[in-house]
Amino acid sequence: MSDIKMTRNIGIMAHIDAGKTTCSERILFYTGKIYKIGETHDGSATMDWMKQEQDRGITITSAATNCYWKGHRINLIDTPGHGDFGYEVSRSLAACEGAILVVDASQGIEAQTLANTYLALEHDLEIVPVINKIDLPSADPQRVIEEIEDVIGLEAQDAPLISAKVGLNIEEVLEKIVTKIPAPAGN
Repeated sequence: MSDIKMTRNIGIMAHIDAGKTTCSERILFYTGKIYKIGETHDGSATMDWMKQEQDRGITITSAATNCYWKGHRINLIDTPGHGDFGYEVSRSLAACEGAILVVDASQGIEAQTLANTYLALEHDLEIVPVINKIDLPSADPQRVIEEIEDVIGLEAQDAPLISAKVGLNIEEVLEKIVTKIPAPAGN
């Protein structure tokens, strides 16, 4: 595929433990890039390739791959969520036109949610909020939608409500990527 109009360059960003690597794994699975879903807690996540990441169950370095959805090439970068790796997130987002902002449905907006949002805005990215972990008993998606709109200022009424852990509504995230994120400029 050589048509740049059919390419989407995205970063997946969130506060630590909001589920961004799990969301990345599900995207890769639903697009057919992988056939076995890796788990962060057991060190088998595709995007967490470093031994330290596998041992700790956290993302330390950004990892990039690509996959295809409905004729679109999605270049996906899974970024770290811990505040110590903000520079890594910033450098990754510089290569993107859009970002998926994963927000935990029970925790809501956290420190790195805001920090990563500001990084994405500095790079003039289209930000697509995604509400994850809606299957938790403490989940309150409507409260989190209101927080995203009131605190960050992003429209979130149509944000996909997902459970990356079980794969609920991942196709909706993929549809947002191909419809909301712009193609790279050029050609």
